[in-house]
Amino acid sequence: MDHVTTTGSSSQIGRVIVGQIHANDDEPVRIYYRKLPGNSKGSIYIAHEPNGGSDSWYDMIGSRSSSASNPSDGIELGEVFSYQIKVVANTLTVTIMREGKADVVQEVDMSNSGYDAGGQYMYFKAGVYNQNNTGDANDYVQATFYKVENKHQGYAY
Repeated sequence: MDHVTTTGSSSQIGRVIVGQIHANDDEPVRIYYRKLPGNSKGSIYIAHEPNGGSDSWYDMIGSRSSSASNPSDGIELGEVFSYQIKVVANTLTVTIMREGKADVVQEVDMSNSGYDAGGQYMYFKAGVYNQNNTGDANDYVQATFYKVENKHQGYAY
């Protein structure tokens, strides 16, 4: 992450989606980076949205709270990190990787999430999706992606 919003509602400030899997109507996973204005480091958390259901939230590094203290193991703006989203059958695994630090892994059981039904297409989206629509007009988010890899197994293209 290079820059996050610094103005707006406390529930939205500094919040960015950096990757997700999108299905027909919902998202099996969204990866968020969030850095609050008073903190030097940001947090990483994910949301899992069952098909037609409410989000389940998982803090991976730091907290998603709007009043979170500076996460001691957080990620600074400009710090390089990687993530992997892996889905095998109904097991979703998100891994955050940083040089010199242990991987942070979150596993989600999607058995009752409704994505194994026929006709549920899924596609991966890497990007920077600003989740703050309450900030000043000139406030922005920015990230640099150095490499994107996408692999699928088990079906013909």
